[in-house]
Order: sequence, then C-alpha cells, then structure tokens
Amino acid sequence: MAIKEILEQAQSKGTLVSVYVDSDDWDQYSVGYVDLITETHVRLRSISKNGEDAGFEIRPLSEIFKIEHGGKYEQKIEKLIQNQGSIFSEVKPSSSSSSDLIRDSLQQSLDESVCVVVWGGDPDDSLVGYVENMESGLVSIRLINEFGEDDGLSTIEIDEITSLDFNTRSEQVRQFLFKNRA
Repeated sequence: MAIKEILEQAQSKGTLVSVYVDSDDWDQYSVGYVDLITETHVRLRSISKNGEDAGFEIRPLSEIFKIEHGGKYEQKIEKLIQNQGSIFSEVKPSSSSSSDLIRDSLQQSLDESVCVVVWGGDPDDSLVGYVENMESGLVSIRLINEFGEDDGLSTIEIDEITSLDFNTRSEQVRQFLFKNRA
C-alpha cells in the first residue's frame, strides 16, 4: 500500500499517526490526525507529546518514508487526549526551606507522591519517578518510563544529586500514566 493510501485510510478511520520525514533522524516525526490530503502534501492536526492540540503540520508526501499507528507511543498519546483536564495539577513546593532545596524537594515528593527528575554528574542521564524512601543520605527512586510503566528502583546518594525537576508537565504525564495503567 502506498504512503498516500495509508494516510487516506487513517483519515477515514480517524487514526492517530506518527509520520517520519527524515530518515537520518528517526527522533524527528509528526504526530496527529490526518486532516487533509492532496496529490503532493498531507496536513495533520498535530498533537503534542502531552496529548494537547498543537496546530497543524503540512508535510510533502514525497518526503514521508515511514508511518506508524496503533503502537505503544500512539496509544499513550490517545490516552492523554482522552483524559485532558485530569492530567495536570499544580503542586506548590514548600515556601520554607532548610536551606537544602534538593533534600526539601525530595522529602515533599515522598510526602505528596510527586514525580521528580533527578540528575547527578552526567547531564545526559537522569532518574525519573517517585521518591520511595529517604534515609542515611540515600534516596530510592521508583523509576517510571515514558509509558507510565514501573522501570525498577534506583538508589543514589543525595549528595550526588546536582539538579532536580519537581512536578513539571512531563513528570505529570508519567505520573498520570503510571496511576492509570491498564
């Protein structure tokens, strides 16, 4: 089946698709619903990684080399779309501090079950999940992957933590998927 036919079928069925146009960089793709197809282009009603409407993207049919649908990523995005309004919630960090923002935030994450991202010495490697335990200078993080699945337990010395994200939209998506896994 030709690319155009696959997209026409996705349009008629209302199927969410991931469209790839750069064979050298498979991390670059567009996700959305096929809105319109001409002889030369496709227009997608684009969906963000958080399941929110993200405008429209027009791509040349001649540059599309791969289309995915029904996969784990598309299923994740569809779940987020269906649950808009119940994914994000504001959590206010404590306004008082013991002068150690990392420990304070880890403790609040433990107390309120807030998802965090923790970085140590390697800026390209992070731990994402829930603080499960803090004791004796160590913190254990229940890891959650991008699909909201349990990805094991990691324990790190608190003093090795250089940066921390607390309840950002990305973590809230993982938290929602983790709490609502089927």
